[in-house]
Amino acid sequence: MNTPAISLYIAKLPIDFFRWWYLEASVKLLKILRWVLAAFAHLFSFKELFTTFFKPWKNEYREGLVRTSIFIGAFIKMMLIIFDVFILGIIFLVEAGVFLLWLTFPLLIMYCLYGAIFA
Repeated sequence: MNTPAISLYIAKLPIDFFRWWYLEASVKLLKILRWVLAAFAHLFSFKELFTTFFKPWKNEYREGLVRTSIFIGAFIKMMLIIFDVFILGIIFLVEAGVFLLWLTFPLLIMYCLYGAIFA
């Protein structure tokens, strides 16, 4: 008597899996990847680099060295910002690759299984 309920469950299982994989889990993965990118942006301290861009390097306020230390501080912070943007770009590309791999993984598995069964 329970056979129709079990067969209905088994028939519905792939649809539930793909709904979970492409809707619920993909949204959760995007939230995790956004959090990772924000964590790296916080780690590289973009806000502090921009807010203290024209402050003297190491707070050097001795007479005659203020302009030099402001120039050195701005130069070093500019190099740090360029480096940080480059690293964040790489992290973003890796995250985009992970997300695309996540989206194509079930289709790749189905293709491999189809090739293994019918080849």
